[in-house]
Amino acid sequence: MIIAITCFTILAGCTEPPGPTTAPTPGPTPAPTPNPVTNTVLFSDDLSQWRSGWESEYDGSSGKVFYSGNSLHIRDNDPPDGSLYHRLSKNFNNFILEVDTKMVAGTIDNWQGVTVRDKDEDNYYDFSISADGYYGIQKFENSRLTQLSGPTSSSYIKTGIGATNRLHCEVDGNTLSFSVNGHHLITVTDSTFKEGGVTLSVNSCPSNSYTEVAYTNLVITTI
Repeated sequence: MIIAITCFTILAGCTEPPGPTTAPTPGPTPAPTPNPVTNTVLFSDDLSQWRSGWESEYDGSSGKVFYSGNSLHIRDNDPPDGSLYHRLSKNFNNFILEVDTKMVAGTIDNWQGVTVRDKDEDNYYDFSISADGYYGIQKFENSRLTQLSGPTSSSYIKTGIGATNRLHCEVDGNTLSFSVNGHHLITVTDSTFKEGGVTLSVNSCPSNSYTEVAYTNLVITTI
């Protein structure tokens, strides 16, 4: 927010006869108010239907990826190991990503979020929340997990069936920042991955369970 401050000079009246008129000394010229910086949109998709650039829809024993009700649904049937992903075939390096997630059905003991700078299914950063109120940032390098933050609970995360959360992920150089519903959660640093793809992911945690999450309103912009 830019706040413009205007200065006023107040002239008091005099009781003595006026003297010679003196030209006022000009004050400094106010600096121009800068225009707000507008981020450039690199990619956007409301996720209401399949579009070119995304992987195909999927229906198999491990789950289902499909479009319904103007949103992308990901259902993971394969707990506890391995998330179900839907990948965008575009690479990014430094950017801001925002997307809405809605808990639709199944267990709320889950993870729902995005992976960024992914090279393949074994190398990426993961930003996730759970429908029972936790968040975390993870790194997978050659399938080896490093927990960069969390899991940590937050009252800013809306919980339960039907809850919708707005995820905000910033990836800038070695800095990874995570916010939800307009509230900052965590910032970490790591230099392993410089650029890569983006995926939407869902993971059901308990054995013999499933979880289904819907995604809408994906926007990726410059920092």
